[in-house]
Amino acid sequence: MVEQYAGSGFELVAVAVDAQGAKMPRPFMEQAGATFTCLVDSDNLLSKTFGFKAVPNGILIDESGEVVYQKFGGFDIRKQETRDLVDAWLTSGATAGAESSERTEVDSRVHVLFGQGLALLRSGDTIGARAKWREVSIFDPDNYVVHKQLWSIENPERFYGENVDMDWQKQQLAQGL
Repeated sequence: MVEQYAGSGFELVAVAVDAQGAKMPRPFMEQAGATFTCLVDSDNLLSKTFGFKAVPNGILIDESGEVVYQKFGGFDIRKQETRDLVDAWLTSGATAGAESSERTEVDSRVHVLFGQGLALLRSGDTIGARAKWREVSIFDPDNYVVHKQLWSIENPERFYGENVDMDWQKQQLAQGL
């Protein structure tokens, strides 16, 4: 899709949310042979801005900077319906009939605790970071973005490497962990 619209003003940008920084998602982008820009939100600023609690997300922004479509959680460009939506928007500007996710309110304590955990992680205190991020589950048990940060530190083999263990992640969510 990226190559199809080269030179048309369309730009695809991926944003990985990973508190451990760019070194963690870089191998995935290289393995996928990505030909587009991938940024890393290691501070979880996009979640704070848009109010999402899960990934992957899709946000379509027109040339004037207006958000014309957003889907938080489950946006997958590999799905034909998603490609069709993006293609229709790029060719005609239409997003009619597409379900757009609304911003959700995330308790401000979640962002405070996440930030405190991030500061601890960056200072080398992994145990303290884990404790702060576990507190998030009290205020926002459905926040996958924060769970992922915690789980990836505790179980890196399930997140980084050749095979991301999505089944394990789904089990954790189902168990409320």
